[in-house]
Amino acid sequence: MTEHTPIGYKCLKCGKIHYPRHGRCLQCKNREFEEVAVPTKGKLVTFTKLKAPPSGIASRSLFLGIIDLGEVGYTGQLDVENIDDLQVGMELEATWKQVRIIDNRAIHGFVWGLP
Repeated sequence: MTEHTPIGYKCLKCGKIHYPRHGRCLQCKNREFEEVAVPTKGKLVTFTKLKAPPSGIASRSLFLGIIDLGEVGYTGQLDVENIDDLQVGMELEATWKQVRIIDNRAIHGFVWGLP
């Protein structure tokens, strides 16, 4: 896997894939995981507008969503200008891009937008 591949955490006991990583598997309580690549395309399950984003984010608001990737729900930033651009069930694709600046250093991550 490259740093530009979305990853999930697969339980080594039952196979459930999690994102983000948990201390224990939500299904069987096992504590051992392996990183696995997850799809870069999925469907929007739900979304919200964050009106007070953390420091280092230039915009005054930020859209977050849960994207259904099949075996796992992936929580991430949504690349839209307006909440009216979002619809539950719409197809989204991950893009690696700058998401904020901390201590004058660019921080990159996955942002989900239209394919």
